[in-house]
Amino acid sequence: MERSSNDKRLMARRAAMLLIAGVLALALWRGASAQDPAGKPDTPPAPPPAVTKDCGEANVTVTPLPNSALALQKRQQVKILAIGASSAAMLGMGHDGNPPLLEEILERNIKGLDVEIINRSYSGELAEAAGERLKIEVALNHPDLVLWQVGTNDAFAQVPVENFEQSVTNTVRWLKDHNVDVILVGLHYMKQLTKDEHYQAIRASLQRITAAESVLRITRYEAMEVLARTMRESGRPEPRDFGLTEAGYDCMAQYVARAIAVGLFAKPPKPHATPPPTR
Repeated sequence: MERSSNDKRLMARRAAMLLIAGVLALALWRGASAQDPAGKPDTPPAPPPAVTKDCGEANVTVTPLPNSALALQKRQQVKILAIGASSAAMLGMGHDGNPPLLEEILERNIKGLDVEIINRSYSGELAEAAGERLKIEVALNHPDLVLWQVGTNDAFAQVPVENFEQSVTNTVRWLKDHNVDVILVGLHYMKQLTKDEHYQAIRASLQRITAAESVLRITRYEAMEVLARTMRESGRPEPRDFGLTEAGYDCMAQYVARAIAVGLFAKPPKPHATPPPTR
């Protein structure tokens, strides 16, 4: 009876040791499979940063940022070049020497990530001129991601829609060819321009570009429309014209941060199978 009891304890101990060994082996296998060919571990995906209630809803299209994801994997850094009329509207306000809110949100939510922001915003610049300047900035700074606010100045300058669309499309394709991701930040929302035909035509053109080129667009117009309604409902003054409040800048930075975080870990679409040639 005593021997039988000892045998049972021995068998239970061996089973426990085998279980522990199996768990360790599985952990080692997972650790090895998470290495890239260079031996660097992948960064685990993090939940996208939340957007505060005051900013309304943030609908983010899942659009991969493959070059930025590769930079994150290889060197734990993403270099962002900001270009367009207003950097504060995209990056958020920095206070007391602190970095822009966009940088703070991304580094806080993605473990080990170092964000470098190069601000080259230029007020009043049209899409065609910005496209030419982008080529110089990319050559000088080698960004992984371009954050481009575009459309509002072209709409005010009455640039023909066809010219605007061609300029932006050509620049987006050039960036892709040079392994740079791009996020387009759309037009300002202004209540007095909701029925302006040319303004809305430029806005629709930007929507067509992002759909055709499969690039990420921050729906700034829609976001500001939601923000204006949210502020109105809470009894606060609505943002007027270009005079966004600090809260408005911070909301835009939250929208952009969420879009980037989603794009960094989005899986690239599977390539379409090429049909066999017909005889």
